[in-house]
Amino acid sequence: MDKYKLVGEKKSDNSLDNVGHDSDDVCEVKITQQGKPKNYISYAMNLFANGANSVVLKAMGRAINKAVTIAEILKRKMPLHQITLLTSSEIIDIYEPLEEGLDVVESKRYVSCMTITLSISSEGLDIENIGYQPPLPFEEIQPGDLNTRHGSEMGSTTKVI
Repeated sequence: MDKYKLVGEKKSDNSLDNVGHDSDDVCEVKITQQGKPKNYISYAMNLFANGANSVVLKAMGRAINKAVTIAEILKRKMPLHQITLLTSSEIIDIYEPLEEGLDVVESKRYVSCMTITLSISSEGLDIENIGYQPPLPFEEIQPGDLNTRHGSEMGSTTKVI
């Protein structure tokens, strides 16, 4: 492939929109491999705080493990219903030749995709879906930041003269 350069991609249209839910009050978060989980978690929490009933996390390829981690952290911050869907998407890479006399080459590959729908209420969700998970018990939910390093380690020693 030294004599070719990648000029474009075509993605097959797997319409994953509104899978597992019927509500119009849905916000979508696309998880990438480069993004920081803390930012995605803050963004999703803000969406819920501003009145969103559902948040859909979407990830492809190597970002799937990050999406699962983010969903689990969000579920431990507030009681959320979850529907998970796994699919695959066909991506066609198009290569143009760098030398004359060579043909354009197309290469097909399949990439795993995951859609995680997190919802405050079960209304509009298909709870019979094979990927449905009910909210965690309240004992396992810990809202807020549990970082307790503020006062215990920093500046806790005082000198008396």
